[in-house]
Amino acid sequence: MKTLCVAIAAVTLCWPADVVLAQQKSSPKISASDSRQIAATVAKLLEQGHYSRQKLDNQMAQKVLDTYLGNLDYNRLFFTQEDISDIKKKYGPSLDQDLLMGNVEPARAIYALFKQRVEDRVAKIHQLLRKDYTFKSNRTIALDRKKEPWPANMAEADTLWRDRIEGELLQERLNKLATDPGPKVVSRRYDQMLKSLEERDDDDVLQTYLNAIALTYDPHSEYLGKSDLESFEINMRLSLTGIGAELRSEDGYAKIARLLPGGPAQLSGKLSVGDRITGVAQGKDNFLDTVDLKLDKVVEMIRGKKGSLVRLQVIPSNATDPSKRKVVELVRDNVKLTEQEAKAEIIERDLPDGSAQKVGWITLPSFYQDMEKSRTGKSTSRDVAALLKRLQQEGIQGLVMDLRRDGGGSLDEAIKMTGLFISQGPVVQVKDANGDIDVLKDRDSGVTYSGPMLVLVNKLSASASEIFAAAIQDYGRALIVGDSSTFGKGTVQTMLELGRFMPMLSSSASQAGALKLTVQKFYRVAGGSTQFRGVISDIVLP
Repeated sequence: MKTLCVAIAAVTLCWPADVVLAQQKSSPKISASDSRQIAATVAKLLEQGHYSRQKLDNQMAQKVLDTYLGNLDYNRLFFTQEDISDIKKKYGPSLDQDLLMGNVEPARAIYALFKQRVEDRVAKIHQLLRKDYTFKSNRTIALDRKKEPWPANMAEADTLWRDRIEGELLQERLNKLATDPGPKVVSRRYDQMLKSLEERDDDDVLQTYLNAIALTYDPHSEYLGKSDLESFEINMRLSLTGIGAELRSEDGYAKIARLLPGGPAQLSGKLSVGDRITGVAQGKDNFLDTVDLKLDKVVEMIRGKKGSLVRLQVIPSNATDPSKRKVVELVRDNVKLTEQEAKAEIIERDLPDGSAQKVGWITLPSFYQDMEKSRTGKSTSRDVAALLKRLQQEGIQGLVMDLRRDGGGSLDEAIKMTGLFISQGPVVQVKDANGDIDVLKDRDSGVTYSGPMLVLVNKLSASASEIFAAAIQDYGRALIVGDSSTFGKGTVQTMLELGRFMPMLSSSASQAGALKLTVQKFYRVAGGSTQFRGVISDIVLP
C-alpha cells in the first residue's frame, strides 16, 4: 500500500467513535515481550527500509533521544538542563543497541521522570496562584520556547515559571470575555494537563517513543498504533463500522459532538448532539462506567463489528438533573463518510452578451482509495469520473478542480486522476534508495474531460495533490491558480503493518500497529522535484 500523506497533528478533543474491530471488548494491552518485538521491528525496518539507508548508530540514537525529549517537553518547561545531562549520560552510550534490541526501558524511565516533573510543577503552580500580583514590572517572557534552552536547574525553572504564571494571569486579567477569575482559569488549565498526562498508559508511552524514532528519520515517517492505523484506513476508504457518532471530551464525560448522516445513532433518533455518555455495555453485558475515562478508551469500547449490539447509558443534552439517565441500544452498521467524498456543483455567470456560462466545480478533500477493495471499493478517480460525466451532460464550458487543503492520499489515485485529463503517458517518476527510477504512467488512452480547466491550490495542497497538479501543469493541460506554491512534499511512503513481520507475536498481530515509512522520492514528468519548492502557481491568487 503506497500513500502520500502530510503528517497532521493529533486532535485531542474530537475522535471518531467508530472503527472496525475484530472483537467487541477493549483490546488487551501490549505485553512487555510484545512491546520489545514491536520496537525492534520498527528500528530494523527504519534502518533497512528507509530511503536514506541511515544506520541506527550512536549518532542517530542521540538524535532519537533529542526527538523524544522534545516531544515530551516541547516547550522546554519541565525538564532542566541538569535532567537532560543526566538522561544523556545514563542512556546515551548504549541507546543505539537498546533501539535495535527493542529495549524500551529508557523511554519508560524518561517518561516517568517527566511525569514526576509535571506533578511537582503543578503543585508549585497552585502555590503561585494564591499570591497577589500588581502587574507593574517590566519583565518579559518567551511564549514559544521550542528553540530556547532548558532552564539550567530547578532554581532557574522556578523563576521561569513564576514569570510565566504571572504572564498567564495578566492575560486573563486583560481578557474582556472572561467568565471566571484568572487564578481559577489557570488552575483548571494545568489540572487538565496533569489529568491528561496521568491517563496515558504504557501503550501510549510506547507509541510516543516509536514515533520519535520514525520522525528522527524524516518528518513523514510515522509509527501508528492500532487505533491510529484504523483511523487511517477509515480515512482512505471513507467508511466505518460502528454507531456513526463523533465524541469529544468535556468535564470528564465523552460528549456527542456530531451524528454522522445515515449512521445508526442518527437513524435511531435516540441520541442528540450534547448527550453525555456515562457507561457502555457490550450486548447484554453489564455497563462499564466511562466518567473520567480517557476519551480514546471510551471510543474503543463503542467500536465493534457490524450487526453487534452496543448499549449506551447517557445523560440527555436537555436534562436539567445530571442524575437522570437513559439507556440507548444500537446495532453497529456500516457508515459512509460522505462529507469527505469528491463533490461537484455548477456555477452560472451572466456574460456581457446576455448569455450564461456554466462552470463545473469539483472539490476534492483527499485522494482516497479502499485498499482492500481496489476494484470495487471507494475510489477518488471513479468518483471524479462519474462527476465529470454528469457535469458534461449539464453542458459545462469549463472546469475548476479545487485541491485547496487536500493533503494527499493514494499514489495510485493521483495517477488515475491525471489519466482522466490526458490521453496517456508518464505522470510521475519515483526513485528509490538505490537510485533506480520507475516511471509511473497513465496507460488508458481515453480522456474523460478535455475542456478548459483550472486547478486551485494553496499551501496545504500536498503530496498526491502536488503530483496531480505538477503533471497537469507539465502537460499544459490546465492553469494552476492559488498561493505562490503548494506544500512542497516530494516523498513517497508505504504502510507496513508490523504484525506481518512478527509471526511470534503473542497477542493479536493487529495490536502491533504499522509503520508509515518513506521509501522513495518522486519527481515531475519534466524532471523537477516538488520537495520544499512545491508546485509554483501560474496565477498567484492568495
